[in-house]
Amino acid sequence: MRYVISLGTIKEATGHEAITRYLEESVLPNTDWNLVKVRRKSVRLEPPHAYWATYTVQLGRGDLVYPEPDAEPVLETRATDQPALDVAEAETEAELPQPSWTEERELRLVARGVFDSQQWQNYLQGVESVYATAQSDPLRGLARPAVFPDTQHVLWFFPADPNMPYLSRAADPEEMTRVFRNRREQLLDYPARISEVRIELARYLPEISAILRYEIETVPSIASTTIFGKVQPWNRGEESHRVMTEIWKAAEQSEGRLTVPRPMGYLPELGLYLQSAVKGTPLSSNRTRPEFLPGSVHAAEAIAAIHDFPIPTEKSFHIEHEIARLDKVLDQFAIVHPKAYFLLRELLAQLRERVRKLPEEERLSTHGDLKYDQLLHHAGKFSLIDFDYFARGETSYDLAKFCAYLVPSMPKGWEQSVAAEEARKAFLDRYRELRPQATLQRFQAYETINLAGRAMTLMWTQARGWQQAAESILVIGMERLKSKLP
Repeated sequence: MRYVISLGTIKEATGHEAITRYLEESVLPNTDWNLVKVRRKSVRLEPPHAYWATYTVQLGRGDLVYPEPDAEPVLETRATDQPALDVAEAETEAELPQPSWTEERELRLVARGVFDSQQWQNYLQGVESVYATAQSDPLRGLARPAVFPDTQHVLWFFPADPNMPYLSRAADPEEMTRVFRNRREQLLDYPARISEVRIELARYLPEISAILRYEIETVPSIASTTIFGKVQPWNRGEESHRVMTEIWKAAEQSEGRLTVPRPMGYLPELGLYLQSAVKGTPLSSNRTRPEFLPGSVHAAEAIAAIHDFPIPTEKSFHIEHEIARLDKVLDQFAIVHPKAYFLLRELLAQLRERVRKLPEEERLSTHGDLKYDQLLHHAGKFSLIDFDYFARGETSYDLAKFCAYLVPSMPKGWEQSVAAEEARKAFLDRYRELRPQATLQRFQAYETINLAGRAMTLMWTQARGWQQAAESILVIGMERLKSKLP
């Protein structure tokens, strides 16, 4: 008989208490490891199909080392997209120094729930086919996911991943040392012997992609370098390498307007695309930072350069498909947030009416995911990264997405909103200066679509206060649809 597990059941089964209990009862017994901390890192919801939660798990063993009695409280740094903590919140987040173990390690754990019983059976068959012969102990290496049939969820530890079974090889230092030694002429700027490869997980989206940082040590050390690799399913990395090779050529002809990482190869047996490291850190969500406004201006210069170079690709964005995707989101909101459902329903009705009256814009090469955090800044210079969604699209596709993500979802003060509006105007002014012939008659429609998409993302991530933030974003979307370009 077919049935559906509720979201509440899956959240409880994959929540902090349940994960802690699983570690203490099923993973750590008969080992010398001690559980230090479990912290939820992210949540992703795709109703009515699936739910993911990722956790960092800190373990320790050996001897406990106690802090000095007069040690100052420690404030942990949050690596999130949420606004910075204010002073009062920072004080409540401060922790007294804790004792530490002489040996510590951190694991990444993923919980994946499936709502529909039939989809659960299909998913479980895929998981078991991939990891049927894997060991059961995640502390000793790659292990098969733990299955919980009653609540229709599985737990696994990175580098296991049911959708990317080759990820474990790409995350293995010994394996990658052998691989890179065979490709050292393509990877190193100077002749040298590769002595060691250290690997750090930079970003992990379960069953979608993983970005790995490879520190390549050499003899002599002058050739030591850092490169990045992205593991993706379905050979998507092959297309990434081809596209980035063309974009790299365009960047060389852009007179400094476009700076991108250099493509360094694709390894099909690992689903691994390699590229050079780029100096810098992503623009933060603090719109008042001094680098945010010039970064927005550079984004306009970079996307203008991309729009000027015809780069062939089979992928294509169409506004009808974007609206159809929001139709599916409408059904999801009906389940989890009725007020947002009615807001989005009205927005979609007016959006369709507006698009019906507007002619199609010129179709160009398109970054596909142009947002402020795709820009790295270092010493006053900016680089554009992450071309996974590169395609052909209308002129406004990239421009509207960038502007839609300038709007803060949970602003801490009016300064953030004012700075966002200033960045939006500067971005559009610079782009129109570089490409005065650009067709932008659908800009408002695309900006509204992307604002609605942000409301969708807020629902998926289930961050604290997401309901009110989603409502606000949808209201702004309605206003943008009826406004004129600045």
